Amino acid sequence: MKTLKNIPKIFLSFLVASFLMWFLINLSKEYKTEVVFDLDYEKLPQEKVFREIPINQIRLLIKGNGFKLFSNNLFSKKIKLSIDKYKRKKRKYYLLTDEQSSEIQNQLKSGLELLDVLDDTIHLDLGTFRTKKVPVKFTNTIKFKLGYGLSGVKIKPDSVVISGPQDEIDAINNLTTNSLELEDVSEDVNIKVDLNISESFKNIKLSDKNVEAQIFIDKYTEGTFELPIKIINMPLKLDLKVYPKKVTVIYKVGLKNYSKITEDSFEVVCDYQSSLDKGLTYLVPYFKKKSNLVSSVRISPQKIDFLIQK
Repeated sequence: MKTLKNIPKIFLSFLVASFLMWFLINLSKEYKTEVVFDLDYEKLPQEKVFREIPINQIRLLIKGNGFKLFSNNLFSKKIKLSIDKYKRKKRKYYLLTDEQSSEIQNQLKSGLELLDVLDDTIHLDLGTFRTKKVPVKFTNTIKFKLGYGLSGVKIKPDSVVISGPQDEIDAINNLTTNSLELEDVSEDVNIKVDLNISESFKNIKLSDKNVEAQIFIDKYTEGTFELPIKIINMPLKLDLKVYPKKVTVIYKVGLKNYSKITEDSFEVVCDYQSSLDKGLTYLVPYFKKKSNLVSSVRISPQKIDFLIQK
């Protein structure tokens, strides 16, 4: 068997030349073929927003010689469609691509002729664009050193502007921060925290993706007050004796706010009618008023005995 080395070079040259001649002859012929182009969308009306991105490719039937078709496959550019030419039927939006045939033809390479747009209808999921300002709520999982606690939090900015489809905008009344996890905290902390937004609101854009949180820490101390009990919802003619007549309010407060807490910071009441309705033989004290500067607030005792005098 002859090897490749034994084949005359002149024969190989003739074979290559013949192939090139055949290839060039075929490239010079005209063909009709289906070509797939990537899509770009432009001229989205200002009051509209995509809820879902539409198809990103379109099939065209085009005619041209082999040279043009071959170069088009190598250096194909994207076809642009104008969204502002959308149609609407009830709540559904769509584009009729035939109506943009001339624009598509102008985007094809010279020598290529558009015969047909095979994807004649492109469905669009559009929403009405809206903006709204919503407050930011701080969430945290902070573990403090023994005797320390949270004195306050300042968020900057304390609200952000959200934008997107109206139905998604209407469903959002506030945004929360990602839960901040800190341990063994005993000093003030300044930190940036990302905002948390559900994946179901994928079309929503935020004016700020994070906020600065100033977390104020204070050493806590325990305080107590003895307060008289007020009885509410009791018949005027009823003579009610209670024991004890006072309760002890125990609370924790930061040293910075300790002097701000007085007896007037709390009001303890018992609802006689509520105990009657529940069939209780005692009264249950609860706070009608308490300062928002305190934490771990409790009342002792939790049951107040009473005696009706006739």
